[in-house]
Amino acid sequence: MAYTSFDPRKSIREKIGTTWWDTEKGDMWTINITDNNNATVRIPMFLAEEVKTETLAEMPYLEMNMAYTTYDPHDVGATTRKMESYIDIRLEFADTDNIDATEFGRDVCDQIINQIRTYQCEFTGIDFINVEEIRHLRETRAHQVVFLYVITVYCLYYDICT
Repeated sequence: MAYTSFDPRKSIREKIGTTWWDTEKGDMWTINITDNNNATVRIPMFLAEEVKTETLAEMPYLEMNMAYTTYDPHDVGATTRKMESYIDIRLEFADTDNIDATEFGRDVCDQIINQIRTYQCEFTGIDFINVEEIRHLRETRAHQVVFLYVITVYCLYYDICT
């Protein structure tokens, strides 16, 4: 069996997200939240490599970034190798009339946590998953206030040594 890097982001995105077809942007994975006017807000989930400065997504959006991954070495007699990964899921959004910043950020974080807990044993290629931390940050870019919530997710996988 060949060596394979551990990157659980696609598995997470496909398990907790909803497929949505946008004719301009194509097929996307989204988290769906209701805004203050009871309209559905589809928040696309991008891998960090998919978010580029020249084609930055419209807010709100989620960016899934590999914080770091560790691989435990195994000896010749080992049957498995332990791989651990920390994923940062960044929610970025601007304050608008239809979004209460505190409530919206909390709702999105709750939705992600609930989905991870619901499907905890069903992620492809992940033996254990857990939300480690949620951080709320506030950034000012030019004259626009951007709200950031960062959810750190821990993932564990044991691959088979052959």
